[in-house]
Amino acid sequence: MSKMTDMKTPRNRLEFERNFNLLKEQGYQGKMHFMQGTSHVIDSLNKVKMLPNGRIDLLTINESARLQANMMNSFANMFDVSSSEVETE
Repeated sequence: MSKMTDMKTPRNRLEFERNFNLLKEQGYQGKMHFMQGTSHVIDSLNKVKMLPNGRIDLLTINESARLQANMMNSFANMFDVSSSEVETE
């Protein structure tokens, strides 16, 4: 059983964009599902835009999209840790 830890928030833009790219990849792989009645989260994610240089336009990110990306990263880290613990036991 894994320990519950605090959500690791990004320390810089690189980590922040990594969280969004992870979220995007999870969506492409069909590993992201939303409960009924959470259409505002999907709307928030659809409003995130890319800049011409390929970076994420930070001005298009609202709190809902930010929380979703950070949460997805926390879950990915949690499952990576728990699966490695199972393999070593």
